[in-house]
Amino acid sequence: MIKHLSMLMATIGLSFLMSGCGAAKLTPEVTKTFQDKSKMYTQSNMHYNVSRSSKIIDTTNYQIGTLIPVNSLVTMQDVNAKQLTFLYEGQKITLRNIAKYSGMGISDVASKYFSTKKVNLSQFSKAEQKAIESAGLVKGMSKSAVLLSLGTPPQHRTPDLKTDTWVYWKNRWTTFVVSFNKGKVISDESTTK
Repeated sequence: MIKHLSMLMATIGLSFLMSGCGAAKLTPEVTKTFQDKSKMYTQSNMHYNVSRSSKIIDTTNYQIGTLIPVNSLVTMQDVNAKQLTFLYEGQKITLRNIAKYSGMGISDVASKYFSTKKVNLSQFSKAEQKAIESAGLVKGMSKSAVLLSLGTPPQHRTPDLKTDTWVYWKNRWTTFVVSFNKGKVISDESTTK
């Protein structure tokens, strides 16, 4: 019995190692983007924090720190299975993919956060544009506008964007809920762990 259990554990461990420890494979397009140090535009507002002299954004999408506005021009620098780096206004920023919160591999993260084209903000009302510019919310704001203003909520708390309740994190201890009715913001409330 113990011998069979040992063999099973060894097989599971070997399978885990051979699968790349769960590491996501990079698509050829994403690999080329970073090899070429391509210039891209941010597809939503993002906030970075300084941690031990590094500027970090987590896909947990905390709503604190220094704002990088939607449509900011960045230069892609480096990528691996867990994070990517880019230059924004001469500063090196690291975007770490916390896969259990994002529900995505790094190639999907790169495609969601960056594009060669700017987001067309003229499709939104003036009130929505102002809220997006300040990384805020306004009642009546569409889900599409909220995604630009706040980014995507972490998937572990909001697994489906079709729902009328999205949960965001202000920081590691405080969440807030954005509520929708017929696809428009009706309220937001903060809670602390």
